Amino acid sequence: MGLINIVADENILLLDEFFGGLAKITKVDGRTISAEQVAQADALVLRATAKITPAMLSHSQVQFVGTCTIGTDHLAKDYMDANNIVWRNAPGCNAAGVGDYVIACLNHAWQTLGIDPREVTIGIVGAGNVGGRLAQRLRAAGFNLLICDPPQACAGQKGLVTLDELLAQSQIICLHTPLTKQGRHATENLINAQRVTGLAKGTLLISAGRGEVIDQQAVLERQQQHNDLHLYMDVWHQEPNIDIQLFGYSHCVTPHVAGHSLEGKMRGTHMIYQALCQHFDLHVSETLDSLMPAPKRAQLAISSNATAKQTMQQACNGVYPLMEDDARMRGMQNGHDFDGLRKTYPVRREFSSLQLRGIADAEISNMMAGLGFGVAVDTNTIKTQGPVNEL
Repeated sequence: MGLINIVADENILLLDEFFGGLAKITKVDGRTISAEQVAQADALVLRATAKITPAMLSHSQVQFVGTCTIGTDHLAKDYMDANNIVWRNAPGCNAAGVGDYVIACLNHAWQTLGIDPREVTIGIVGAGNVGGRLAQRLRAAGFNLLICDPPQACAGQKGLVTLDELLAQSQIICLHTPLTKQGRHATENLINAQRVTGLAKGTLLISAGRGEVIDQQAVLERQQQHNDLHLYMDVWHQEPNIDIQLFGYSHCVTPHVAGHSLEGKMRGTHMIYQALCQHFDLHVSETLDSLMPAPKRAQLAISSNATAKQTMQQACNGVYPLMEDDARMRGMQNGHDFDGLRKTYPVRREFSSLQLRGIADAEISNMMAGLGFGVAVDTNTIKTQGPVNEL
């Protein structure tokens, strides 16, 4: 078949590299995409900033809608299903990046607040592609976890707790649910005013899922009265027109970039490229590996006498200096450059791109490997915490 017509978000990474050979691409601002722009399109390739409504599609010839993201709450899925419009998302594409963000937050809290993640209970709300993979990493690192996922619990998954049990027993709470507004397991306003009020003093809250999962006004009011929660906020109500009042009560604020690793964005584009080729019966000619650049920093030497805290600091900042994102966010002019920060976001690699060398303590080595870093093990020098039993 000839070239198809694709209307695509101008900010999608490797858009031309993946789709240029099989389509005529019209690039638009995804935040302001309109029915007129998509009327003659065969396919849409978008991100979560594009709100796709029935009205937008009703007079178009669109056959395929792909979002290069995990989330689908911005898509009119029921309408598309009813009108034979195929839609696809990219589940899991940025799960590693979001996990890196959370681990970077844990590191910052350890360095600045003295909260050792090995000595507290970490609660993960939502154990899907993102939360589930984060849980695997934190468990592998030896951290103590509680997991809440009501849909999985209803499906018979064991070892889960209720939300209120998790909130009561966790010193650190990580939110990774999708945004669902209806149904038995709706997540909108899940952390409501009553639950915000009930959080223990000193609770560390990492919000890296969807802003509307939390009653942000209730959090602001509590902080204005007591300022006794430790907040790491990546997602917000009414993006991009966010309320910046919470900035002054938060340890870290970022513009919905938890999953914005280079690898994550490239995976998302690649997954939608494959899905589109399958739908239109086009040859898949581009591969992810051929387009993935080598990291600028592939190895990092760790002192053999570095503590776990020092090692985590060096490793996290060696790949992802979290507080640089915070500084850019706080430098916004009146909170009106949210999308600009996302559009100009610097290249960020995932923790897995960095190999740590020189770690001489077995427990530290295992912790860092569990957290997702590459670890070079020298069996001649590594120390253990007890005698080694030889067979």
